[in-house]
Amino acid sequence: MDSVSQSVSECNTVGEHKIRLSHYKSVLDAFNLSARLSQIMSLTLHHPRRFGTLQYVYPVISRRANGLSLGVNLSPQGLCNFSCVYCQILAEGDKPKTDVPLVPMDVLEAELRQLVASVNDSTLFEQAVFANVPPEKRILKDIAFSGDGEPTLSPQFAETVRLVADIRKELCADSVKIVLITNASTLYRVPVRAALEVMLQNNGEIWAKLDAGTPEFYQTISRSSVPFQTICNNLIHFTQEFPVVIQTCFLALHGKGPSADEVRQYAERLKELGKVLYVQVYTVARNTPEDWATPLENHQLDDISETVRQQTGLDVRTFYSK
Repeated sequence: MDSVSQSVSECNTVGEHKIRLSHYKSVLDAFNLSARLSQIMSLTLHHPRRFGTLQYVYPVISRRANGLSLGVNLSPQGLCNFSCVYCQILAEGDKPKTDVPLVPMDVLEAELRQLVASVNDSTLFEQAVFANVPPEKRILKDIAFSGDGEPTLSPQFAETVRLVADIRKELCADSVKIVLITNASTLYRVPVRAALEVMLQNNGEIWAKLDAGTPEFYQTISRSSVPFQTICNNLIHFTQEFPVVIQTCFLALHGKGPSADEVRQYAERLKELGKVLYVQVYTVARNTPEDWATPLENHQLDDISETVRQQTGLDVRTFYSK
């Protein structure tokens, strides 16, 4: 082989090695990205309401908040007036309670301050469970009243709203929201409305549940003694004055999604409301207490969302189970 041919052969060999290395690097990068996304998805879909030694405050990566959310749990024992077929708490074997002990406010305050501080100095992300959360998901999006029950049933709800508002103002960025995740059953109560006014004055958002368009489907989903019309009336009256985000969990029951008529009736209920910021259409993402309550496929959620958009003109945001 002459020197020119040898040089060409060597160049080709080097080029092939570079192509192979580039290919292996691409595969490795894809694998690492897939693993990281899988871990993020696991964090998003698994929301434990306990963190370390903390009893009343917990961090989660929230798919609907699109980042880090700090949950405030006013009823670790599960004070709730709904018994939803998709409830994660019921899936864990707990039963909804009608009376629970008060939360020690000094402990809740200390826990919230500790957790916000760990976000601000990034020590939270030294914990193994949060170590691989990407930078854009590490930004604190909100402090959310959620937990094991209906937050507004707690006699300490108003007091806690004021406490959270003060801590947010002291320790958090202006962009951080205070969110209430509620089944809308108590929006008519004067103390609750007064607390929500405080929340709204402090970058608050109210995420109110409406899971049905008809009383029959509502009862199938919520299994509550609170009448469907009460929920509708609460939302109609409340939204004349205050804005809300409507949150709706659509799911399959015994393998069947909601009927087209049920979705149309649901959209009609939305049209009766006043100030709606946007609608969250989502499905089951965690364990349910009933094995016949299962997630909808992505295309089914897309079809529901599009029907609601067309029928109401509202901003509809869709959140999938995977």
